Amino acid sequence: MKKLCITTISILGACLLSIYANAASFDCNKAASWVEKTVCDSPELSKLDDVMAKKYRTNLNDAANEEDSKSYKNNLIIDQNLWLNFQRNTCKSEECLIREYKEYIEAQANYGVAWNFPDELSRSDLPSKSAFGKFSQISLYNSDTQRWEDSGEAKNTVSIHSVANKPYLSIIEGVLIFTNAHTCDLGESKAIWSENHWVINDDQPDKAVELRLYPALYKGRTQLLLRDVEDQFRRGRCGARGYFDGIVLEREVR
Repeated sequence: MKKLCITTISILGACLLSIYANAASFDCNKAASWVEKTVCDSPELSKLDDVMAKKYRTNLNDAANEEDSKSYKNNLIIDQNLWLNFQRNTCKSEECLIREYKEYIEAQANYGVAWNFPDELSRSDLPSKSAFGKFSQISLYNSDTQRWEDSGEAKNTVSIHSVANKPYLSIIEGVLIFTNAHTCDLGESKAIWSENHWVINDDQPDKAVELRLYPALYKGRTQLLLRDVEDQFRRGRCGARGYFDGIVLEREVR
């Protein structure tokens, strides 16, 4: 009887492992990165990953009904790759992953991943040298397509400067140019590192306003993705004619 119980428990355990291995949107038996393994090991993240994948597939199917379906589908694929490479895959904790997944699924901000005591951060928690420097792109924002397009004329720049003895802080400057001849100047904005991105806060009495800047290795080069949470930052800094969300700039090598 004792041997039978052990065998039964072993079979049950194998079944549970099989369930978890297939709960995510990908094959957990082939999980290689820390992010993939963490998603597979966490029932909550595994479920969120599955919901994320279903939303993405639904969006792709809906794209077929759009007037310019090919362009719309391509934009969805680009946005998905940006989210995976700059936001999800740069996380180093379950809390960060949960926030990124929920924001993707709910299409709204989930605040909370920030350092309460930045002076106590370990070296692994701090930004790398590649998170600082000058990032740029030569393009203009096209309000019709809602995309940044290569014009060969205008150069958008964002410079992230370190702060002495405070590696979790930076001063960020930047100027962006739009097709309507409107420019937006970031001035000298203080930013704090929040695990996988810089955050510039323009908090208002009734709401939190964030511009996030995600540095990551993308297509073999260090690049910077800007995310305007709920499209609020540009309203305060640039008005309706400006735009920040989805901009990708490449780090200049000196």
